[in-house]
Amino acid sequence: MQSAWRFLALAPLLAAVPLLAASCRGDACLLKICTNGHCRCSISSCQDGAAYDTKQNRCRCLKGTIPLAGQCLTPEAANAYCGKGFYFEASVNGCVRATCRPGDELDESTGMCIPHDQVAQVGKNMGVPVGPGEKLGCPAGTKLVVDGPKAACVPLSETCARDETWTGQACAKVTQCPTGSIWDATLRQCVQYAQGSGKSELSVNVGQWATANYGPNGGQGTTGFCGQFSKKPWSFGVVEGQTAIVQINVMLSFPGGEVAKGVVQTSTSFAASGNPVPAKGAAEVDAAAKSIFGTLQQGGGRATSPTASTSVKCAVINAAKPVSVPATGGA
Repeated sequence: MQSAWRFLALAPLLAAVPLLAASCRGDACLLKICTNGHCRCSISSCQDGAAYDTKQNRCRCLKGTIPLAGQCLTPEAANAYCGKGFYFEASVNGCVRATCRPGDELDESTGMCIPHDQVAQVGKNMGVPVGPGEKLGCPAGTKLVVDGPKAACVPLSETCARDETWTGQACAKVTQCPTGSIWDATLRQCVQYAQGSGKSELSVNVGQWATANYGPNGGQGTTGFCGQFSKKPWSFGVVEGQTAIVQINVMLSFPGGEVAKGVVQTSTSFAASGNPVPAKGAAEVDAAAKSIFGTLQQGGGRATSPTASTSVKCAVINAAKPVSVPATGGA
């Protein structure tokens, strides 16, 4: 009998061998190859960017990819996930806001820093003169958000990063879940939306994914979704001191059941009147939905249903008009 041996097993046979069983999350190794007691998984139902770890019996992100939002993202995709004005920082394992030089501000419309003089001009155009030794700022409890030619003071709760939630006092990172799982703020736990199906492709519960990422049907939208556009009240025609609740229908479809070919569409209206929001506001919502959806597409797999949808509400608050404050200190 030779000292070296190779053992090949397909998924139906693996179920009968405890050592080869997939993890409780549903990850599946479909073809395992063993040589002299050392095994590797040749074919698995792991999502794109991940591989099956035979020692831990689960899918893990490949070297060079970043485990984020339940997916295995390239550094470029991780930065895109974080959104304009943010980037992925490995030291905190999450999204961080870009910082500008003292006196400069981030323009939310471009994600780029703009100089103090340009910020001051935005204030002047809004009837808020900014004198020598001053800068544009906001009352306590709110944050200045510059959006192209306009600026607004929005509640701090509307300025969290994509991977954060508002605790009632501050933005805090949500729990990072294993690949194929996502944090559900409503349930306050990781929920599995993707698993091995015993076939060559990952099975993706697109309905579960949609409610965890956008919000439960009929409920409040998630911080990660609403926060991308709620900090731009002027795009929705919401003036200083006013709040609008917008109703957003998010519709997902998957031609041929392929997640990678999926499409997301949104329709947004004012909850009180049912009237559609201004075109610019609708475009902001649609861009936010597509940005989040892009991470799902990258994981690939087969959708458990041809369509999925959820309808959520988000508050758009223009808390106060910007004010001039001392260039050092102040709001």
